[in-house]
Amino acid sequence: MKFSILFTAVCLLVIYAINAQQPYVLLDTKQEHKYPVEVIVIAPDQQTMLSGDGGGYVYYWDLNTMKVIAKIKAHSSTVNSILFNTKGDKFVTSGDDGKAKIYDFKTRTQLQSFTAPYDRVNFAVLTPDDQTLYFGGYALYSTHQFTGLLKAKVSNPMQVSTVYQPSGVSTTYGITDGILDYSQKYILFSMGYGVMLWDYKSDRLVDALWTGYYVNNITSLPNWIYGWCDGKIVRWKWNGTQYKFDRMITTANTNGRGYSRIVFNSDRSIFLSGDESRRVQIYKTETMSLQQVLAGHSDVVRTFQFWNNDSIILTGGYDGKIKIWGFPKPEKDTIETNIDPIIEEKNDTISAVQEIIEKKDTLTTVEIKTQEPEKPKVEYAENNIPLQVDGRKVEKQGDFVVSQLEFEIEVWDNSVYDGDIISLNINGNWVLENYEVTKTPHRIKIKILPNTNNYLILFAHNLGKIHPNTAAVAVIDPDGKRRRLTVKSDLGTCGALNFTYSPKQNQ
Repeated sequence: MKFSILFTAVCLLVIYAINAQQPYVLLDTKQEHKYPVEVIVIAPDQQTMLSGDGGGYVYYWDLNTMKVIAKIKAHSSTVNSILFNTKGDKFVTSGDDGKAKIYDFKTRTQLQSFTAPYDRVNFAVLTPDDQTLYFGGYALYSTHQFTGLLKAKVSNPMQVSTVYQPSGVSTTYGITDGILDYSQKYILFSMGYGVMLWDYKSDRLVDALWTGYYVNNITSLPNWIYGWCDGKIVRWKWNGTQYKFDRMITTANTNGRGYSRIVFNSDRSIFLSGDESRRVQIYKTETMSLQQVLAGHSDVVRTFQFWNNDSIILTGGYDGKIKIWGFPKPEKDTIETNIDPIIEEKNDTISAVQEIIEKKDTLTTVEIKTQEPEKPKVEYAENNIPLQVDGRKVEKQGDFVVSQLEFEIEVWDNSVYDGDIISLNINGNWVLENYEVTKTPHRIKIKILPNTNNYLILFAHNLGKIHPNTAAVAVIDPDGKRRRLTVKSDLGTCGALNFTYSPKQNQ
């Protein structure tokens, strides 16, 4: 019951943070990509992320650990789009090599490959029955000729046909983006100054939504279509019979060039947009007003996703980095204040039961013994260097030189409070056990040995909400100054800081 209460409290805190528009902060940066990141998508299993880059690679990420679990070479140049089928067991990629490809999500194997009569394919999407592929793009390197919307049967990838050829439109306008609309009745694709609604069952154009700006990317919601157009966000609303222009805003920090996707959170109350300024903007959907700007990438950012009930934002940039953003959480004391009355009531119930047992049988002594969990064992090599703790290897992550054999250190969470539980060991002695690290520094007295190494080992009991387990350690010098280092641990490695004694230090 205690776990259920705590879980409910944490969920309420996350919901409150989202509703209150609490700002997102940078939690971590991943640099596995060697090329600009063009697209990231969350798989339907909500446990996996796919990212495509300028080198033609698609990376599989385990979202729970944010580690790469696989990498495939999908195209010979930039991956422009990754779209899952409606069942979630396949995904389709498009690339600057003029190809569209279908992959099995679980086995990561290529199922089919389709070739366009031009260089760049900007989108490719399967119909809900997985029988037909629609794709499109434009000539990037060669003839500047646009040949229209393409279609092919999955069973016959060699036979690609053009089903829509623009009339009265400059041939320099190619297809920049395409998706299956929210109702799954139409293929939406952007071309020139418009968004086209294509009925794939009858193979005909049913509507064209025109604007005075070049449409780069499109997003579909129930009764709404959004377009990113030359640095402006345009939206159309379904009025019961057709889509009508509703509103347009100019995006923040834009110079009217480039392109960006538009991504909504789960309840569609806010959405993300990017531009050429290396930043990501968070807008309130109802008013289309700017709520926050995420600045951290060193190059253009055009792709992003919400994850984990909107508590996490993932962004991919042309700097080759994927950044993880999340909410700064309230201190531990705030959570305890909310759940203490319920826990106390539970403890009162336990006390009452014990009192009944004692009164019922005065001749029998009821003794409840709690067995302390066995402490992790530290194994040392020569020179007092730790090798492992309960099978986890020890990794030195920093050094302190101190002028006293007895001194104080402070430990706290210098990132985001996320429930990290740690123990600290120095020279085989556990000086802090099962401690939940908060933003408030916790002070500990330390004794070290002269003429040898003294490793302060951080043992992680969990991974918290954001991996790995991280703590800041500060040494309090005799003059009151603090020297700080950060130490990280996970369930396979223990981070450690080495303290060495020098009586002349700080004198």
